[in-house]
Formats: sequence, structure tokens, C-alpha cells
Amino acid sequence: MAETEEKVINAAGTTAVEQPQQPEVKLPEPPYTKETLAEIQKFFKGRSKYPGTYGYTPEGNLDIKEGAVARGKKAVPAGSIALQNFVPLDPAERALLDEKRLDTMASLDQEFEEEIIALRAGWEEYRATQSMRSVLNSNQRLAEIDARRSAARAQIRDIMNIVDPSTNEIILSDRYENRKMYSLGDPFERGIWGPVFRMAFYTYPAEVEQGKYIPDTTATAPEEDTEAEKANEILYRQKLKDGRFARVFFDTDSDMNGFMSPMWSVDFTINVGGADSRYSSPIQAYEVERAKELGNTELSASLMKTRSPRTIRLLTRAVKGHPKDAKGLWVKIYSAVYETYPILKAKLLTTASDTLIFADVREGPSGIGLAEKDSGTLDPAKWKGENAVGLAQETVRTRLREGTLKEAPQAEVAAENSVITEEEQAKAKMGAIINARAAAKRGGFRS
Repeated sequence: MAETEEKVINAAGTTAVEQPQQPEVKLPEPPYTKETLAEIQKFFKGRSKYPGTYGYTPEGNLDIKEGAVARGKKAVPAGSIALQNFVPLDPAERALLDEKRLDTMASLDQEFEEEIIALRAGWEEYRATQSMRSVLNSNQRLAEIDARRSAARAQIRDIMNIVDPSTNEIILSDRYENRKMYSLGDPFERGIWGPVFRMAFYTYPAEVEQGKYIPDTTATAPEEDTEAEKANEILYRQKLKDGRFARVFFDTDSDMNGFMSPMWSVDFTINVGGADSRYSSPIQAYEVERAKELGNTELSASLMKTRSPRTIRLLTRAVKGHPKDAKGLWVKIYSAVYETYPILKAKLLTTASDTLIFADVREGPSGIGLAEKDSGTLDPAKWKGENAVGLAQETVRTRLREGTLKEAPQAEVAAENSVITEEEQAKAKMGAIINARAAAKRGGFRS
């Protein structure tokens, strides 16, 4: 069941939550027209009474046979209703959806904090002048921003009536208190409070959160095993418009090409600027070195305190500027990765001479600026980025075949700058839990 965020409002009150604004993520068009939906509904109503004349085609479409009748025994023309296929989102599309949502929420959180400061200033003004105007304005803006945050977290809104609610369904000072608010038979009490509603926010509909509809493309079944193998190969090997074969990847679960993703978790050591540094993933190495080159030492230190590639992407989503030689840095990173892990080296060599494409939607030299399933991904003329990640791995692949790749530092080399280990991360998490519990017992939380 979808998660919900609930707020209680009083229909007779005057401080109802403002209508939240829509987040930036645009909902797709409905998969069927109203006319087609009406035909589908008629089909299933007819099938409930006359299953013999309402069936399915081998392709899974709805089939209305000769002699079919509807309610009232009205004749229905024979034919079929083509259904669309529902396919899951690919990792890049899901990442784009999540990234837009996170960016929107981060921006609104910043607005909320700034308005809190304005509210405090308004209270100071009230104490000095007895004017409530600034306080009321700030409270109104906070309600609006909070409603927009709720809309960014969840798109679908609904209002449900609460019949004679218990007090534990309402926010009270005593959270364990549980009694009825009023009796349904008491018109006086109901006249004061009026009906009570609960506003619920749900996650995006399935066609946004889980996948998307695509038109049905029925194809004849292959007669030979070789044809089946070719159909399976297209999942991880595609053909560019210029005739080259390519491997497109983004996240670690991008089919069998996921090992080439910069988010792939592997511990390795590289030497940059004469100092050895140990990282837990290629994306961490790139972002830390990028932060150093941009002079952002605070960010580089923060990135070394996590092993999560997704956290690293979140922390660096607003960073502007890139290394002068992005491809050169990626070559150094992947040289270390593939020399440290022979299994990954063997996988890379199986890509033969295929073009390697990092389908990252973010701007910059690392990817192509397009998602895996974008219509322009297979057309190099439409790429927005340099594809430095893909080109770097092609360079490493060539050097591995020629035997000219220098051996990378081994795992036991002591690094001057090292990412937090899994054991240290587990201890830090446990320490945070212990501190939080101790602070809760003292009646407050440690800042």
C-alpha cells in the first residue's frame, strides 16, 4: 500500500491547509482514450455474463467473437481491443524522477528554513510594536511551503471523512490519550466542531512510480534458436545510428553492463598529485578529486565519510565545475579498478570493440546527458555530454589488450586519504543510535 502523509482539518475552521502546488515531475498522458476505456469496461461487463463470446487473443488483447451480446441481449460487433504493454522504468528514468523530486524538496526545505527565521523576526517585531502582521504573513507562507513540500513528496491527494474520530487520530499534547471527540447523537457538539476530515497524500500513480505504458508491438515468434539469441542480445547490446554496436549503462542494475557503472561498489587505491587515496567506488573517487580541484575541501571530506554512491550523487548534485581533464581522471580511476579486480577486467574484455555509453542525464563531461531509453541515446549527434566514463573504459580496454596498462596499487598499500571502512561506518551508525537514545532519556536531542 502506498505511504501516506496525513493532516487533520476542521471543515468549520478557517485555517485549512492551502492547496499544494504541483511538483515539477510531469504526469504522463493516459494510456487510453475515454472511448477505448469505455469499450474495455463494456468488454469485462459482457465477459462476466457471457464468457464464451468474450475472450483473449494469443497476444493478450481483448477478443470479441461473433454472436457476442451485451446486457439486454443487444448484439455487439466482433473485433478486438488492442492493449498497451506496461513496462518498468529503467534505472536512469527512475533516477531522473527521484532526482527531480529531491531537488524540489531540497529547495522547499531551504525556503521553509528561511521563513522560520522571518517568523522569529516577526515575533520580535510584535513584542516591540504589538503588530501581528509579520507573524501572520510568515505563518501563511509556512503553511503554503509545507503544502508544497507534501505535494513534492506525493502527487495524489484525497480527503477522507472521519466518523466520530478517536482523539488518538488527532495531534494532542498527550499522545497516549484515547477517547471519542463527540457523540454522533449530540447535535450541539457536532454543531461546534462540524465534520472532521483527513487529508491524505499518496505516492505517484503506478504509471509514474513503477513504469510506463508503451504501444503493443506484436512480433512473430522466432523459429530458430539463433533468432532468440539475437533478441536476447539486444537487451545489453544495441546498434547506433552510425552503424556501431554499443553497450549502454547507467546504474549497477543496468542488465549485464551494470559493472561498468561508476556507482559499482569496489575498494581501490589511486595516486593523484603524489598522494595515495583509497575509495569505495569510481563515482566517489571522481567526485572527491573534482571537489579538491575546485577547492571545496569541506565537500571532499564529507564525501569520504560515506560509502553510498547515491548519497555521493545527492551531495554533489548542485556542484558546478568539472576537472580540466575529466577523461584523464576517469582513465586513472578505471585503470586502478580493472587492474585490482581481474574478474571485472575479464568482463570488460568481453565487450570486444563495442562503444561504451554512460547514459547519465546530468550535465557535464562524464555522461552523454541523456537517459538509457531516451530516443537520442543511440544517435551520437544528439549527445549533450562527452561520455568521458565510456571513453575512459574504452581506453583502458585497449591498453589491457596491448599490455600497456600500468599496474595499479594493491589493496594493502597504506593510503594517506582513505574512505571510511564498512566496520567504521557500522560503528558510527551504532554510536549515533546510542547518542540519540541517551539524549531522548535526558529530554532532548544532541545537536
